[in-house]
Amino acid sequence: MTIPPRKHLVVFSTHFWGHSRPMCTLVARIVKLRPVLITFLTVQNVHSRAEAELVRDFQPGEEHLVSRIRVIALEEGIEADETSGAPVVFKAVWDRLCNDQPLTCAKTGTRFEAFPVRPSAALLDSFAVDAHDIVRETSGDAVKLYTWYPVSTNSFFHVFSEDKYPEAKAEAARTGRPLLDVAYEMMWSSSGALMHSPCLPTIHDYEMHPQGFRLPKLLVANVLIRIAGAIHKADGLITFDAADYHPQATAAVRQHFAEKSRTAFYAGPLMPSGAQAAAKEKINSENGGEIMAFLDEKLKSAGEHSVLYLSFGSLFWPPDPAKLWAAVDVLMEKNIPFVMSHGASLASPLPDDVKARIENYGNAIVSDWVPQQALLEHPATGWYLMHGGHNGTLESVTAGVPMIVWPIDADQPMNAIYLADDIGVAYELIEVRGGCGLGTIFRNGRTPVGTIDAVKEEMRSVLDRAFGEDGAEKRARLQGLRKTLQAAWREDGVARGEVCAFLDGF
Repeated sequence: MTIPPRKHLVVFSTHFWGHSRPMCTLVARIVKLRPVLITFLTVQNVHSRAEAELVRDFQPGEEHLVSRIRVIALEEGIEADETSGAPVVFKAVWDRLCNDQPLTCAKTGTRFEAFPVRPSAALLDSFAVDAHDIVRETSGDAVKLYTWYPVSTNSFFHVFSEDKYPEAKAEAARTGRPLLDVAYEMMWSSSGALMHSPCLPTIHDYEMHPQGFRLPKLLVANVLIRIAGAIHKADGLITFDAADYHPQATAAVRQHFAEKSRTAFYAGPLMPSGAQAAAKEKINSENGGEIMAFLDEKLKSAGEHSVLYLSFGSLFWPPDPAKLWAAVDVLMEKNIPFVMSHGASLASPLPDDVKARIENYGNAIVSDWVPQQALLEHPATGWYLMHGGHNGTLESVTAGVPMIVWPIDADQPMNAIYLADDIGVAYELIEVRGGCGLGTIFRNGRTPVGTIDAVKEEMRSVLDRAFGEDGAEKRARLQGLRKTLQAAWREDGVARGEVCAFLDGF
């Protein structure tokens, strides 16, 4: 007998695909676990990709469950700090949801009639700070409010455990300085102050920004500094991080929330599974067939683990591209076959001379988007040169592919430390650093040189080790963590249990 849905969950993602992609898989898993209706609110430039990603996790015979999910794009904001649609638009949509009124998708024009159940809970991207305020002010405690934490939780104590916004407002009032300036300096310091964490080594504040990369002031001073406050307003936190990825971080975060009588739920890893997942990823990726054929050929001609995959995710890119092209030159010098993703939002154009060298090399593919999950799971793939973003990190760990990490910002420096120093399944590139990131590293006293020659020398050394005995040891070491994370969504897995507990809590 089919049980009619009695709960209605509203989820809200942002412009950042790295935040939205795992949320798609979570939503698909939720409707399989419980009779829940879901309104998936997003923005127009993510809408089509979200719809395509959602269906990847459904298997034949589960098509009826898709009807419980409706994906609706909102009108988008125009300000630099708008990461999740204009607040006034979200307020109007939330009011309609709470008053049994229809909604219209701004992307497709499709009209959606009201669900038979009003919202029971809201799961909002942590960057959607205004949306947190709107739900709480409009619905009070009648609707459970949860924050979606779309990065590694080992970054929590460095960035979001303390609400600094009231302090920034007080300092701005005391000094007469603009609040944006005060808030920006408070969040984006590179003075050399020491930062402590219960789950990672002590670092200088500038080590949070190893490339000297700077996000726009409005995003930092009007969104990032308010995230801790948004988290504190919520009834709990849900993350796509895996509880067993960094157990010390998990324990510390759980304790932090327990002290406030709230819960942190670990839902990861969240990657679509099954035959449908692989097939639809290849269809949705540019040059997917060509890339998989390239890997098949390299498996025959060069053997297992012979190919290096190079990607900085969907957003980030090295601020000094000359260092990246120097690293690519070393790959070609050593005749290592590689696949490079060039689709990041911040990616710089491929210079004509670099493009010509890669074409003449003939042992590589450059594509805007790749079928990343299928690529990492292919036996020809040996190493992942990446920025340390958590989507890619969990995908690489789950596929058993060790990493060469080139951290840029956000949670990436913390992942690099953990993967390379704490558990020994990766190499961290140091000489690629720039700007304030060229300061001395607290944990080992090393000071990067940061020149092109230094980048090339380090890259040669790392590749020699990666494709040698040391790299084989790292790969073998990674397999234990791989098996643990692969079990997270089994019948008795930790992620499955935590998501069920979340669903039973509202």
